[in-house]
Amino acid sequence: MWPLQGGYHDAVTYNDGAMMHVMELLRNVSEGRNEFAFVPQKIRTRAAASVERGIDCILATQIVVDGRRTVWCQQHDALTLKPASARNYEMPSEASAESVEIVLFLMQMSDPSPQVVQAVDAAVAWFDKTKIDNLAFKFTAEGGRRLVPSPGSGPIWARYYEIGSDRPIFGDRDKSIHDDLNEISAERRKGYAWFGAGPESVLQRYELWRKEHPEVDARR
Repeated sequence: MWPLQGGYHDAVTYNDGAMMHVMELLRNVSEGRNEFAFVPQKIRTRAAASVERGIDCILATQIVVDGRRTVWCQQHDALTLKPASARNYEMPSEASAESVEIVLFLMQMSDPSPQVVQAVDAAVAWFDKTKIDNLAFKFTAEGGRRLVPSPGSGPIWARYYEIGSDRPIFGDRDKSIHDDLNEISAERRKGYAWFGAGPESVLQRYELWRKEHPEVDARR
């Protein structure tokens, strides 16, 4: 949002698909897809330029740890582009769900740059590293949803990972951060998608996508 008004509303927002839905709209307009076939070329050109600037922002906000790219936070500071917090229980972190939408968008580009290919490679490597097998996030007799042993289940991913350690973390309404889901309030444990299988869709598409773009060493 511009001009900046203070608070998390100013941030580059990947949360809830906000930025990526705008990017998809701009891409469709720029290419005159389907119902946007009527759009004049002048507007298409402007939309294409906006898409390029958006991709530059995506690449600039990909979290780098020890010189290696990982994934993205839900929100990034509008000025520094560093990971930023949103709601009290949404801390600066590596966010798996929002990163899925970003990677899928990048993988849909017909002629990705080497920088985009490297960004995808790095994110896929991170998804592969952080996947959780043989556990399920479900309702239990003890009350509320919990992470429980489930042989053969998975992979799933935590919603948030600590930047640097890739350790799953969980937030509560009092802004406290925990490494054990059972430590947070029952209201937040029940009312938030702390785990999900979204990154599996990226891993499933990646092998074929990478064969189509062999010009950059895999996961460089």
